[in-house]
Amino acid sequence: MPGAARLGRLRWIALAALSFFFLYRWTSSSDPSPPPQGSADDPIPAEVYKRAREPDIDHSILGIGRHSGTIIFIHLPLVGRLRPKLWQVSWVLPNSPHMAFTGMQGQKMFDMDELPLPQGAPMPKREDEAHMQAAVARVHGLIQAEIDKGIDANRIVLAGFSQGCATTLLAGLSTKEKLGGLMCLSGWLPMAYKIQKSGSKETHPMQTSHAHEVPVFWGHGAADSVIQFVLFPYAWGEQSIAHLTKMGFSNIEFHTYPDLQHWVATEEEDDMLAWFQKILPPT
Repeated sequence: MPGAARLGRLRWIALAALSFFFLYRWTSSSDPSPPPQGSADDPIPAEVYKRAREPDIDHSILGIGRHSGTIIFIHLPLVGRLRPKLWQVSWVLPNSPHMAFTGMQGQKMFDMDELPLPQGAPMPKREDEAHMQAAVARVHGLIQAEIDKGIDANRIVLAGFSQGCATTLLAGLSTKEKLGGLMCLSGWLPMAYKIQKSGSKETHPMQTSHAHEVPVFWGHGAADSVIQFVLFPYAWGEQSIAHLTKMGFSNIEFHTYPDLQHWVATEEEDDMLAWFQKILPPT
């Protein structure tokens, strides 16, 4: 196998592995290891983590105090760390189903079949749109379930890591509700090849008329070689933010982390918490 192809295949196998829906652990060359999930130092019981790992499960964790806001976190939720600091916020954790994935088996939201890809490949022009649409419909159902509980749409935030980021963007773009915000971690904007251009403006095929008014947080490791942000001619994170800007999104808060690869680090968690507290203050 040529070297570039081998690197491409390894890169995408790494993405699939990281897209398994397991709960947050810290990773950074300078960060200490966190306490085990469900340990005495983690406020979320071990049985909650166990259930949240079951495929195709939508697991809910109540917040502290009156329920006035909801975070729907798709892939890599930080419940144990953030919950004590986010009053009145409950969490919905949709876990991925088991499905075929080009290159390996496991839990993921959709397939990624443009394999192998060389390092620095452009954003995809062939995506698993059927499973993407199914994931979006599932998230839309979760949004409606929260609204049915009496939660205002502007007090609902979608968040996701990697494939969860992609699902967050598509669901946030297409929901009929105007949400409180979208948190995008180490991911990309799917179906970018279908964006319609008119001068300097762009419109995504799933974009509603109000989607661009929703605040966005984007966090990405500059050393991410799986979903690349910078350093290469084709950087999916950087290009995705450029598309969102041309699509009319003006409230984008983005953070890059110089040595971070395809993961979440302590500094990023602090930035996420500050943004969540701004979007979902106690009422």
